[in-house]
Amino acid sequence: MAARVAYLAENFGTVARAWERTVPDLLLATGGNTGNLAFWYAARLLFDAEEIHLISRNTRAAAIPKDVEVVVIPAANFLNAGADLGRLAELIRAIGRPCLVVGLGAQAEQETAPPKLTDGTLDFLREVSRLSPTICIRGAFTQEFCRGLGVENTTVLGCPSLLINPDPRLGERLEQGIAALPATGPVAVHAACIKPGIQSVERELARLVLLNPGSAYLVQRPVEMMKAIYGQLPDGPGEGAYFKRCAEFLGFGTPDGLAAFLRTHGQIPSSVDAWADSLRRFVAGVNTRIHGTMMGVAAGLPSLCICHDTRTRELARQLRVPHIGPREVIENRFSVPALFAAAGFSGASFDEGRREAAAGYADVVRAVGLTPSRHLLRFLEPDRVTTSARQAA
Repeated sequence: MAARVAYLAENFGTVARAWERTVPDLLLATGGNTGNLAFWYAARLLFDAEEIHLISRNTRAAAIPKDVEVVVIPAANFLNAGADLGRLAELIRAIGRPCLVVGLGAQAEQETAPPKLTDGTLDFLREVSRLSPTICIRGAFTQEFCRGLGVENTTVLGCPSLLINPDPRLGERLEQGIAALPATGPVAVHAACIKPGIQSVERELARLVLLNPGSAYLVQRPVEMMKAIYGQLPDGPGEGAYFKRCAEFLGFGTPDGLAAFLRTHGQIPSSVDAWADSLRRFVAGVNTRIHGTMMGVAAGLPSLCICHDTRTRELARQLRVPHIGPREVIENRFSVPALFAAAGFSGASFDEGRREAAAGYADVVRAVGLTPSRHLLRFLEPDRVTTSARQAA
C-alpha cells in the first residue's frame, strides 16, 4: 500500500522556473550545490507513495500532516565538521515516524582525520538511528565512523544516483563506449573544486576544455563562478576577492580571463532531465564532482571521477564507477582514453554492483513500511518486468 511521506528536499530534481531566479536563489533551491538535484531525484525513484510532502530543515513539526507515515531523508554528506543539524534532529524527534535515510556520508579530506561533529549533528545521527531499521550510508569509511560514535545499524549502499538509468546492461555499454573513445572530441567537465591539494588537477581540467572544441565546464558551485556564467559581476568586495582567487587557482591569472572562459564554456544544471540530455552530445565526462560523474553515467556517457577526499573516494569505489586519483591525472593528462584506461573500469562489476544496491534498497524500503517502486524492481527482475511491460502494451 502506498504511504504518506515527508521528504527532506527542496524539489525532486528540477528547480521550477529556474530561468527567472537569481543565482543565490538557484543555489538555495538546490541546497547550496546543484549536484543535490541528482540525489533528490534518485532517492524519489526508490519507493511508491500516495502523497509526498516536501520539508526542509527549518520546517516546523506542526506544519507536517498528522497522517505522515515515513520520513525520507536524502542525507548526502551531512556528517561534516561544519554542519549543525540540531534543528533537524528536533524535527525528526517531534515527527516520531520511521525514517528512510539514504546516501549518508562523512566528509573529510583524509580517512586518517575524520570530522569532529557538532552536538546537533550527533543528535541527528542518533535520532535517525533510533527511528530507522537501518541507515543507508555511502561506504566503508562512513560505516566505521558511525560505529565509532556508537551507531551500528547501518548498511553500505552508496548513492541512489547509481540507479537513475534503469538499463540493466548500462555497465556493459559504458565499457564499450570507453573502449571506443576517440583521441579528441568534446568533453563535459564537472569541476571548480577550489581547495588545496588539487590545483594542478583543476587546471588540467580547464585546459582539457580549451583543447577540445565544443567542450563544456559545468559548475555546481560556487556562486561567484555561477554568476560569471550569466555575465554578472561579483556582488561586493568579498565575492570579487573570491572570484580573483578562483581565477588564480585555475590558472587564468585575471578575473577577466576566467570570466571569458566561463561565458564561453560554462553551464549550470537546474533540472536532472535537461542535465542528462545535454550530456549526450559529448564523448566523455572527466570530473572532480561525484554527482556530475553520476549524471554522466545516468546519461550513458563514459564518465570518470577524480577522487580527492573521503567523500569522492568511498563513493566512487562503492559505486564502481571509473575513478582515479590526482597522480593518475597528471601522468595521463594528454589523453582522455589514457585517463579511462588508468581507471580499469569493469562493466560487469558495475552492473553487478547496481543489482546488489537495488536489492539492498528494496529491503530497506520494505523494512520502513514503504513499497519499492517499479523502477527499483526492474533491477532485480529485468527480464520479467520487461516482458510484462510488453504484454501490457
